[in-house]
Amino acid sequence: MPDQVTQLELQDFGIPPTSSLRSGQFHSATPTLVPGAQVVTTKALADAMNSGTRMVLIDVLGEDYSLPGAVVAPALAQGGNFQDRLQQQATQWLSQVTGGDPATPIVVYCSDPMCWLSYNAALRTIAAGYGNVYWYRGGLHAWQMAGFNLQPSSF
Repeated sequence: MPDQVTQLELQDFGIPPTSSLRSGQFHSATPTLVPGAQVVTTKALADAMNSGTRMVLIDVLGEDYSLPGAVVAPALAQGGNFQDRLQQQATQWLSQVTGGDPATPIVVYCSDPMCWLSYNAALRTIAAGYGNVYWYRGGLHAWQMAGFNLQPSSF
């Protein structure tokens, strides 16, 4: 893995982790971890994908291109609170995409470590009762820097 990818993914901006959803200023420095989730690097994610590890990969950016096999769910990244209507919808949708298995590994990502959308999505996924949540902090930017291909997004 190129050093630049690792540097991007692990960059510490000194932002403390929070268990609260962010409701504005989504393009800003993020913490290095999400309470209740694990951070996954580009190398670890690529290795898991190449080995056929079963997971649900969720793109919350909602742009034209995604990681291979990702489902697009930008609504999962919205602010609000864990008792709102969106949380109820997210819980139902996550149950559908995981086959109702709360142990299913779920990986959420957006653009890069300057994007809170996937942070919110990880928090919403954890609040929905999923215990195997991974935050791919490097996102699309790190994936492309590593030389991996994207695919057209599908809804």
